Amino acid sequence: MHCPSCGNESSLDQKFCRQCGFDLARISKLLVPHPDDDAVDKSKQENLIVRRMFKVMGWGLLIVLLGVVLLVANKGFEQDKIVQLLASLFLLGGTGLAGYSIFAAVRQGTSSAGKKSATCKRGQVGEAHITRELAEGRIPIPVPSVTERTTQLIGKNVESGRHEQAEQ
Repeated sequence: MHCPSCGNESSLDQKFCRQCGFDLARISKLLVPHPDDDAVDKSKQENLIVRRMFKVMGWGLLIVLLGVVLLVANKGFEQDKIVQLLASLFLLGGTGLAGYSIFAAVRQGTSSAGKKSATCKRGQVGEAHITRELAEGRIPIPVPSVTERTTQLIGKNVESGRHEQAEQ
């Protein structure tokens, strides 16, 4: 990341710019994704996928149960072959629906795990391309380092103290 004040390159864990002393803590909070928000969103999404899976699976099992009831009723009463065909269709359809719910949940889980959100949440900035150059037209004004300036002032105070001692 570059310091917004002077353009000096800084790491995300720095609290202050080493060149100009600018407070970088707020800027780095905006650039670093918040793992808690992602974990909560991922957990909610997983719960929704599992809920859908069990709902569709429940309907599939209900259809299978209806097919079993039709088969049992057909065995006891020697009814038409249409009832037997209908029971077979219910058994196959219900089994297919229950199986589909499992495969759909697995597919949604794996596809959502591989995707990264294209939209950014409020307060977050998407991944940026890191370069060592500033945007065109922005030339940073060189500012002396805070620590260098402090060292210079301390050096002047020490030298003036020596001169005063020498004069006495």
